[in-house]
Amino acid sequence: MTLHVALFRGINVGGHNRVPMAELRAGFESLGYGAVASIIQSGNVCFSSGDDPTDIVAAIRSTVVERFGVDVPVLLRTAAEFDAALAAHPFAPGAVEPKLHHIMFLADPTTDDAAERIGDHSPDEFAVVGREIHVCYPQGSARSTLTNALVDRRLGTISTARNLPTCEKIAAVLRDAREL
Repeated sequence: MTLHVALFRGINVGGHNRVPMAELRAGFESLGYGAVASIIQSGNVCFSSGDDPTDIVAAIRSTVVERFGVDVPVLLRTAAEFDAALAAHPFAPGAVEPKLHHIMFLADPTTDDAAERIGDHSPDEFAVVGREIHVCYPQGSARSTLTNALVDRRLGTISTARNLPTCEKIAAVLRDAREL
């Protein structure tokens, strides 16, 4: 069994695509996944499964559509991949508070020219590391031009972002699940 985190894009945001977490956890359990735990309301679910990752994503999306009538992207990372992404964050929280540091998780691998294709979005800083884009939004993300939609369009993929405090909560749940 492999420990995973499913990262949903666009549920329970601004009152749209409402999915109750208790019912979402029950949906994961109905698929036979173990150690199911959700973190905050925006769609982060840790679980264990021995299934193929492509099959996992398809099963999760199908279950969410059937149960809630919501069809949103789901990105999957193993616990090891998630931990590596968090450890690779190149921007030290200091002058910019941790909630303004984000990791964008991508559905597909990046190419060597990914940073060039994304372009300059000063004062925001970003670094492309593997299947993630690490971002520091010194003035906040609300008015930034460096958005999931832009990344999706320019890189031809699907992304979803989490701030560092949320990533650290997810990592803690994954650590606890490993100890069971």
